[in-house]
Amino acid sequence: MYKYIGAHTDEVPTYCSSLVLPSIEAYCDEARAVKQQGFKAYKIHPPGRDISEDIEIHRAVRKEVGPDFTLMSDPVAPYSFDEALRLGRELEKLGYLWLEEPLADENAAALRKLTAALDIPIVGTEVLAKHPYSLAEYLSTNVVDSIRADVSWSGGVTGVLKSAHLAESFGANCELHSTIFHPLELVNLHLCAAISNNSYFELLTPTTKFDFGLATPIEINQGMAKLPEKPGLGLELDWSFIDNCTIAKV
Repeated sequence: MYKYIGAHTDEVPTYCSSLVLPSIEAYCDEARAVKQQGFKAYKIHPPGRDISEDIEIHRAVRKEVGPDFTLMSDPVAPYSFDEALRLGRELEKLGYLWLEEPLADENAAALRKLTAALDIPIVGTEVLAKHPYSLAEYLSTNVVDSIRADVSWSGGVTGVLKSAHLAESFGANCELHSTIFHPLELVNLHLCAAISNNSYFELLTPTTKFDFGLATPIEINQGMAKLPEKPGLGLELDWSFIDNCTIAKV
């Protein structure tokens, strides 16, 4: 499919996103494993209970993986403005690539103020309704530095393409958001390969928890997700699994 909607590349660098984990050690262990498996980056979803705890998690993970491995942060909007500013300044010192959804996407005024105050890119908009139309004001008035979209929340393939092309016209990235289970991740992968202003393909980790619904897995080698070459999406659905999960046919 990707060849018909842009064909920017035939392989996409892949990063892993954490779930909310029980301890600092658990984040460090997982980050180390992701790096050893060859993935290109790791994104932390911190607990969001206490800003000092979250900062310590980010510091510990940076120490664990070293200065050259790419890290991102996605707190999922638990903070006040002052807390988000404090975390952002710490992540700048630690060399994180971006800070995602530190405040609610709907809080445009505070996000605009935060984006202006920080050098680390602020990424958001994944939960805003009516992509791409709701994104124009956010891009034109610098509410965020980069937007988020995915096929499950943003109007399918057409909605994501429109959002990405809108962002491109403002010189901004459209970082595609995980759809969680792998048949939809496959659609997202085709979009990642079709557009030029997306950095990575995102998978939740442990990937085996969400690796269901496809007859064969998405091919990832040394952190690069390879686009299948067969017609359509290029991989077959696991119909035996789907039938076993079907309650009724209408």
